[in-house]
Amino acid sequence: MFMHQHHSKLRNAAFIAGLVFLCLQVSSVWARTSSSGDLYYLAQKSYYQLMGSPDKQKFRHHWNKVIHKFSKVVERYPQSPQAYKAVFTMARLYQGLNGISKNVKDLDQALRYYKKVSHDFSPGTLTDDAMFESAKIYRDKKDFSSAASILKMIFEKYPNGDQAKKARLQYQKLASLSLVHKTKKVSPPPANKKPNVVRKSKRTEPVQVALSVKPERKKEKKKISSRSPGLITKLKKKDIKKEPRKKIVVATKAKPPVKKALFKKGKKGKRGYLYAPSSNKARNSAPLIVVDAGHGGKDHGAKSKRGIHEKDINLTIARHVKTILVNRFKYRVVMTRKDDTFIPLKERSEIANNRNAELFVSIHANAAKRKSAHGIETYFLGTTNNDRALATAARENGELVHSVKDDQVQQILASLITTTKINDSSRLAGTVQDNLFRSSRKKFRELKDLGVKEGPFYVLHGADMPSILVEVGFLTNRKEARMLAKPDYLYRLASSIAEGIHKYLQDKGPSI
Repeated sequence: MFMHQHHSKLRNAAFIAGLVFLCLQVSSVWARTSSSGDLYYLAQKSYYQLMGSPDKQKFRHHWNKVIHKFSKVVERYPQSPQAYKAVFTMARLYQGLNGISKNVKDLDQALRYYKKVSHDFSPGTLTDDAMFESAKIYRDKKDFSSAASILKMIFEKYPNGDQAKKARLQYQKLASLSLVHKTKKVSPPPANKKPNVVRKSKRTEPVQVALSVKPERKKEKKKISSRSPGLITKLKKKDIKKEPRKKIVVATKAKPPVKKALFKKGKKGKRGYLYAPSSNKARNSAPLIVVDAGHGGKDHGAKSKRGIHEKDINLTIARHVKTILVNRFKYRVVMTRKDDTFIPLKERSEIANNRNAELFVSIHANAAKRKSAHGIETYFLGTTNNDRALATAARENGELVHSVKDDQVQQILASLITTTKINDSSRLAGTVQDNLFRSSRKKFRELKDLGVKEGPFYVLHGADMPSILVEVGFLTNRKEARMLAKPDYLYRLASSIAEGIHKYLQDKGPSI
């Protein structure tokens, strides 16, 4: 009897030990497979904390801590989409660190990780971006052949990517440079009686180009002036004076078309789409507002359970806001995009700056892991420790952690905080949020007012004027997603935003 009980206890103990072992194994597997997104989110959060602290950015160990957090994502989940984004972000961080440290090793590390993005992962939306950044680094290192080969690969391999056009332009510039260098080496041999020029060309190519161009012009002038040999010295001065005048006349004739092109397309084509009231007075003097429809093209933004994409909602609302501001309130409006086009975040604020806009308003729809999260909120640029604000900023900043010219971000942010622009942005956000909530709640009784918040939004960093980002509701919330699918509700949201902008401008009075 005693022996039977003893064996029974041993069997039970063995069974319990087996269960514990199995549980540990299952939990270990679960931990390895379930939270790549969570780990990446924590890395993102630390990134924004670094970007929000100019003091931290001065010290290498703070940068290294953030890089280490992204490297954990790669180590634990090497084949995950988060690893792909983490490697790209590590490259960006090293690039930003180099801007402060001026240490070539940091730039080499950036190059290494950019190469990993294109070599170790299947092609994605960041692949051509990583290649383009690699080409930039090679170009800065004066390795033009490597830069050119990468640029060529971008527009040949990814012709539909957002970097293809820029890569082709850069490649053409580098190709023209290489042609110049070739002509520098070939041009000296025909000069029979000037061996000294050949020697100089071997030493310094740029100097040789200057020497080879100027004598040719002088020779032409001598030929023109050599009608009567006795008057060569007298005609020299006259001809030299006349020829530049002819050139100046040609130059002034060529200038007007350039101005027209710049007016239509703006610097590098970054001027958006202008809409103006019909009256001449309003067309020339009315305040100009930039309305930015968030996301677009390959960047879909958030998505509802029924498949509604944020980029489409943003564009619909932005179009209504534009129409109301132009037709009802007689303001001039520039839209950063008027259709389903991808525009990099940096270019959106550049459009506002190039147009000298009065205000910049970016329109978005929200998302959260917690399906019950709902409500509307409006952001202006600032630092924050609020987890939800950081999560919203991380999502709206794209599918990766964007690094604005890293050493410049906080300088811009600091300058805004010490001027009236940050106060104006805060007041604009408050007016729009208040109007948006009160007006929209008449249509949707369950609408929640989440208020005005600060956040490190990439799209607001570069704007030189008061700027805000409006979140019109959560696509991840069933009821709000259903409302955001209704055209009349989207029009009401747009009307509320436009009215809020108008109230702000009326209260503010004319700009100085």
